[in-house]
Amino acid sequence: MQGLAWDSAGRLWATEFGPEVDDELNLIEPGADYGWPDVTGAPHDSRFVDAQVVWPSTASSSPSGMAIVDDVAYIGGLRGQRLWQVPLVAGTAGEPVSHFDGSYGRLRDVVAGSDGSLLVATNEPGNARILRVRTG
Repeated sequence: MQGLAWDSAGRLWATEFGPEVDDELNLIEPGADYGWPDVTGAPHDSRFVDAQVVWPSTASSSPSGMAIVDDVAYIGGLRGQRLWQVPLVAGTAGEPVSHFDGSYGRLRDVVAGSDGSLLVATNEPGNARILRVRTG
């Protein structure tokens, strides 16, 4: 796991690296089995809980830190070098949209600012910085 955040209904969400494929966004349920290390992603196997979002290629994702603002998950992408925006509606994740693809390098963490903006930490050697990003 890389990032943890709570939505407005008190549900816990987690970002997770896959081994080489199938990075995930999961809705965490007490006592649930998400399959690691036997399976990754959404195998549709009744023994495991499927990930809500699966990025098949770690080249576009490698999800790291996450913040949830107004029931939208904002997820930093390390290898993917982008900020993912994923709407969360009643415990279900919608279609991810990417922003800043490659513009700021590796995005390590995302934190909700007190004004509703996001603080995004980059992870570039010799050029790490904090970006303020407005939401909505």
